Amino acid sequence: MARALGRSEALFRLLEIAAEEALLALDASSVSVSRLETGTSTVRTIVNVGDLGPTEVRWPDNEVYDMGEYANLAVLSQDWVPWRAAVDDPGTDGRERLLLQELAKHCAIGSPIVVDGQLWGEFYATRTVDHPDFSSLDLSYLEALMAILGGAISRAVREESLEQLAYRDPLTGLLNRRALDERAAQAFDVAPRSVRTVTVVSLDINRLKQVNDTLGHLAGDQLIQSVARALTSEFSRLAGSLVARVGGDEFTVLVSGHDPAAVVAAADRLCRRTWHSGPGVGVSAGAATAAVTHGTTLTPARLFAEADRAQYVAKHGRLSSTVVANSLA
Repeated sequence: MARALGRSEALFRLLEIAAEEALLALDASSVSVSRLETGTSTVRTIVNVGDLGPTEVRWPDNEVYDMGEYANLAVLSQDWVPWRAAVDDPGTDGRERLLLQELAKHCAIGSPIVVDGQLWGEFYATRTVDHPDFSSLDLSYLEALMAILGGAISRAVREESLEQLAYRDPLTGLLNRRALDERAAQAFDVAPRSVRTVTVVSLDINRLKQVNDTLGHLAGDQLIQSVARALTSEFSRLAGSLVARVGGDEFTVLVSGHDPAAVVAAADRLCRRTWHSGPGVGVSAGAATAAVTHGTTLTPARLFAEADRAQYVAKHGRLSSTVVANSLA
């Protein structure tokens, strides 16, 4: 795999090569590579290779799995550890067992794909009933393969970064408003009979203008970058979180599928921080949560507006904690 991924390839081609190599290395029946969609609590399958199930295709258009519906995905997103499952294993989650039966497979092995210190996606391999179950040795071998894959993805993403400039803030490298709006629309696209918890945090840097006026715009830019790094570090603990810079001193965080209390706790920790750019320099935060269902009339714009209003209250009250708006349904 290391040799095969050593060449410069476009990301999707690289993932296809990795899946084919892993199929052979693990003696698997099929392999799938999926990407975590930040802000949505879902993983989207990019490529399937091998002996595919009745509903699988090599390049799926809309094969999406909600992490909240699969115990193994939930564990993977929280603990970043590989896992095993089998149809005849009493410890296998019922939903995972049903998926294996739908795919006409007997057992599966899964692993997080970690890129540059953050959860990027999931690797998933299966075997049919005429093959032995995946072993603990397979798990160890898979971890080595994923380390190689993570490095290759990191390189490919950097090489394709120029194509993504339309979605990035040039100063901080965070996603911009355009990307935030697109991901929010995906987060609000919920399957029938499902409910998704979506929380938005609006943050504003206090006294950025004062820093610019007294210390210069370079110091102001450095403050913005420092806050951006702190946001990324804090919210990366909640897998799938999206952090965007939406204005000069304004940031928005989009979190799906996590307890709103955990999101507010992360925002509170940032509110209590101070930056060494003068007295009173910190952030103010407001949060709003919605239980999103299929066909809801609630829009992402309304959720953003509620979080903004809460942030306005926090800023003008000079509060060192997050103001939480009433939950929306």
